[in-house]
Amino acid sequence: MQSDAELVNAVLEGDQAFYTELIRRHQRSVLATAWQTLGDYHAAEDAAQEAFVAAYENLGGLRNPASFGAWVLKIARRQAMRVAKRRLAARPIEAAGDPPARENAAPLDEHLQPLLAALDGLPDHERVVVTLHYVEGYNVQTIAEMTGRPLGTVTKQLSRAVVRLQRMLTEIER
Repeated sequence: MQSDAELVNAVLEGDQAFYTELIRRHQRSVLATAWQTLGDYHAAEDAAQEAFVAAYENLGGLRNPASFGAWVLKIARRQAMRVAKRRLAARPIEAAGDPPARENAAPLDEHLQPLLAALDGLPDHERVVVTLHYVEGYNVQTIAEMTGRPLGTVTKQLSRAVVRLQRMLTEIER
């Protein structure tokens, strides 16, 4: 299996077919990241698609091809915020005080919603390593290489994040 860095380099060398593999690898975590912001499955799908388009268009600016996963998650978060702002701007004035609709959130299992809410409460640096490890399935060494962080730092961030998540989920259950 090729690494993200190898796939990114192949795309940069002109073989766009390898970008499909990058999308396949990161689609779930990008969608989950967008859903955390939007709470609407269909809007999250749109934001995820826009994130992959933006990543493709800016791939040449990626300094470390091995960090594609973390980089595309940052782009997804920004795209989701843009979608949320567009949706807010498009709402009628009389509905401005109403909470955003979450009726389209059903495709995600209900038991995942507290976990996603807790994940959203993590600091960005912890959210990235948790998503890369537990959603994408990368090992700690690979995450360290992708993010440019020392191995011990990634291990410590994962440990702290798990403790925080356990604490937050315990409080949610109360």
